[in-house]
This record gives sequence, structure tokens and C-alpha cells, in this order.
Amino acid sequence: MEQQAIIFKDITLQDREIINTYLQQEEFMISDISFGNLFIWRLARKIAFCILHDCLIIETTYINEAPFCFFPIGSGDKKKALLSLHHHYKQKGQSLILHSVEKQNLDLLHEVFGDTIEPILNRDRSDYIYKTQNLIELAGRKYHKKKNHLNRFFDEYKGFSFESISENNLSELLHVWRKWDNAGNDIGLQNESKGIISVFENYADLGFLGGLLRFNGEVIAFSFGEVISKNLCIIHIEKADINYRGAYQAINQQLLSHCFSDILYVNREEDLGIEGLRKAKLSYNPEFILEKYEVSIV
Repeated sequence: MEQQAIIFKDITLQDREIINTYLQQEEFMISDISFGNLFIWRLARKIAFCILHDCLIIETTYINEAPFCFFPIGSGDKKKALLSLHHHYKQKGQSLILHSVEKQNLDLLHEVFGDTIEPILNRDRSDYIYKTQNLIELAGRKYHKKKNHLNRFFDEYKGFSFESISENNLSELLHVWRKWDNAGNDIGLQNESKGIISVFENYADLGFLGGLLRFNGEVIAFSFGEVISKNLCIIHIEKADINYRGAYQAINQQLLSHCFSDILYVNREEDLGIEGLRKAKLSYNPEFILEKYEVSIV
């Protein structure tokens, strides 16, 4: 097979349209490949892309680590794309490493590379998928504690209000976030903070839906995400002032209610293996956990 030269381009805001063109050809549910996610985390690691055999290929490289790709995206020839990628990395003396592969794509990998490949489940990176209406209504016994927390917030902060994020409050939100930011020397939190600031600076061009909660005129929580399809939205960031009890539960419920109530599922991303985060995400009773696999092809 004649090899197509592969040249990756760093992702910028100007690439949103072409990337979304390919993403819209798929019925994917993983959070990693949404443009919003790529944009937020492009400052934390090198994220680049190319178009190969009419498939979108996204490559990610952490400092001092080998690059990895996500499974080819789009309606092009994925077999040829995988073989070309394998050749490309082999020529560089590297393995083809794929991250966040959905189970539905493992069969094609076995078909192309044989049964010698051994996909490894990465539970820490697997996504939590919820029924949107379940998180809005919090109905039934399994949500009893959550509903109580929410009602307590409503009672304690009766004058609170929800407000959509727009050009009218972006500069205020930027100021609030810089005041809340407590990343310190934590590289992960520093990178998240850079991403949040970058979103606020480019919000109008990202197509996000977001909102904030106010009490006595002060911003006490904010969150934003994006619609991926008629069946799926992804919540990227959720922050609250912990001095207001129940503010996290309230912004979770209020954002979905005001911005995403007509979307069937909400992806609230992974827990990164953090015990407290895993406990919190499980406590909201996910509809299912979307497993992500890693594959290394020598």
C-alpha cells in the first residue's frame, strides 16, 4: 500500500469547524475527542491532528512521553488509516499507541492487527454516563440523599438565581475564577486553570452552554459543557465556592435543567482514579460507565 505522508498540525480555535465536521460523522460517547475537551487541554500537552484516508486522527503528546492517538474518526477508510499510522510510528522507531478506545472499535483493531494485540481497560479514564433527566429530577429512593442536599441549598439560599454565561458576565467570571484558583504547585490544577481562563477568553467562539449561580449578587458557582449530538452532552468544568453548602449539587442540577434538559445522556467524564471523585460520581447512579481501552501495537 502506498503510504500517505503524515504531518500533524497543532490544534487551534480556527480548527473547530473541520474537526467538528469529522466528529459529526460519528456516534461517539467518549469525552476525550470533543473539540471542547481538546481546546481546554491543548495548553497542558501537545494536541495535534491530521486528516488521513478521510479520517480525523488526533495525536496527543505529554512531556517526555511517547505520543498516542485516538481511534480514527469519521466515515473514511479506518483500516487504511490504522495501517498508515502503524507504518508512520514504526518508521520513527515507535509503537502505535491508541488511548480511549471504545469497546465497539476493538473488533476492527483485531481484524487489522490480529489477535496478538492486548487491549487494556483503563478504569481510571472511563467516562460516567447519566440520564440527564435523572440528574435534573433526582427522583426516587436512590437519589433521596441528593434531593435532600439540593432542597437544603434551596431553603438556605432562597434568593439564589441562575444566569447563563454570556458576554455580559464573562469578565466577572474571569475575575472570580482568578480569585478562587488555588492550583499552587499542582501541575494538573495549573493546567486546568489555564484551560478555564482560555475558555472564558474565547467563549463566544466555542459553542459552549454554561451557567452560574448567584447569591446576594455574588457568583457562587459556575459550570459549562457542550452538546455533542441529540443524545449526548458533555460537562467539561464545574466549580463552586465550598462556603455555600450544596453549591456543587445545585449548579449540577441547574445547568442541566436550564441548558441540556432536551438531551438524553450527559457525560460527566472520568474520575482519574481519585477515590473521592470516584465515590462522588458513583453516588449519582450512572446509567453506565463507558469503558476506555488502551492498545499498543509494535
